[in-house]
Amino acid sequence: MPVRVKTAIMEDDCVCAYDSTWDTESDGEDQAADGQHRRSSRDKNKSGWTSESWHHTPRNMRAAKDMQNYRRGYPNLADEECSEDKMKNLQFYLNKFPSSPDNVYIESFLKEWKNDYKKLERVHSYIQWLFPLREPGVNYMASELTKKEIEAFKSNEDAKKRLVESYELMLGFYGVRLVNKETGEVTRADNWKERFRNLEQNMHNNMRITRILKSLGELGFEHYQAPLFRFFLEETLVKKNLTSVKHSILDYFLFAILDKQQRQELVRYAYLHFEPKDTFVWCPRKIERQFKKFRKKEKHRHSSSSSSKKAMVKKMSRRTKVTNVTKRRNSETFTSAPSDSDFALKDSSPAHVKDFFPLPSHTISACHVCCYVQACHVCCYVQACHVCCYVQACHVCCCVQACHVCCCVQACHVCCYVQACHNADAPTFPSTTDCPSCSP
Repeated sequence: MPVRVKTAIMEDDCVCAYDSTWDTESDGEDQAADGQHRRSSRDKNKSGWTSESWHHTPRNMRAAKDMQNYRRGYPNLADEECSEDKMKNLQFYLNKFPSSPDNVYIESFLKEWKNDYKKLERVHSYIQWLFPLREPGVNYMASELTKKEIEAFKSNEDAKKRLVESYELMLGFYGVRLVNKETGEVTRADNWKERFRNLEQNMHNNMRITRILKSLGELGFEHYQAPLFRFFLEETLVKKNLTSVKHSILDYFLFAILDKQQRQELVRYAYLHFEPKDTFVWCPRKIERQFKKFRKKEKHRHSSSSSSKKAMVKKMSRRTKVTNVTKRRNSETFTSAPSDSDFALKDSSPAHVKDFFPLPSHTISACHVCCYVQACHVCCYVQACHVCCYVQACHVCCCVQACHVCCCVQACHVCCYVQACHNADAPTFPSTTDCPSCSP
């Protein structure tokens, strides 16, 4: 009996009461009180088995609760009614109200503070103005957002434009560059090494980035969240930079992403690149087992793909050899221009058409006049000879205006006019003088 209890708890020890990423209902709809949620790790500790018994790095429950409160839209927060002229955050971004206590207007900030990394690091009162939230920060002189202010901000193009500029300014401070303003794609800036060192040394920037991600989600730039998080995730887990930032990325940055589907995908990406796997605590164990299955399938797929590529290389190598042989035969045997008799039409009986165009195959057949071949651009079967312009229609995909009856065409060897058909009733031109394009 004790063993059964221990096993059950080991299977569920990563289930977090403050994380609905894997729930069927959305974060906004899940308004149940904390007591109605699944048991948290704190509740499980009453059984005598603690998460520390199985993990070296237990989940930060304070962070999980904070991020859930944000994703739900602060359900216990009541807004005060105010007119637009009293919406200080909006007025600040319209360049009509200065920040406090720095007394700086947004236009001045964007011009004078840009690239002044010492000031951006030393001063702590501006971030609440640049990226306001519905929750208070360390600057008590800044104002919290309200729902009405958020809607007014989203509908104002000037305010949104300046918000993107503020975002770019702070990205530069962290050694990141905004590549695409439409998608939010980011990449390393030229000064990334220097700025990454500063980010490693000054951990309070982790909370600044968390605020930035939250504010982007509030003010209409939700699509900017996932690209920035994925950038930091790749830097930490794949490229092994910013190691001291890793847990803030997973505790805070990840769960600021409002789009649940994106969040699930990024948790999977994080798990696949996180080491050691047994210390990953940001999703339930049953989800981890699904990730493991996915990982095995991916390895099998890559293995199969690698084998297919090798087979294709061999096939292309053989095809190249055949082409080289036909080119050599061309230089050896095609010493004079083809005569009209060379282009005389063959017997059009069904049996002969069947012989002339065998069953579908990717075997390359040389032109019967000059032995040169050219592959069909659709299915790689032989098409037209570019030396003598004799055309054999591809019997696989019927490319190059193939006759729909017998799938055979012949081009004029002078002007490449395609008309001749091996069908008995079709018009033909066995000589160049019969071609409607180049005949007098």
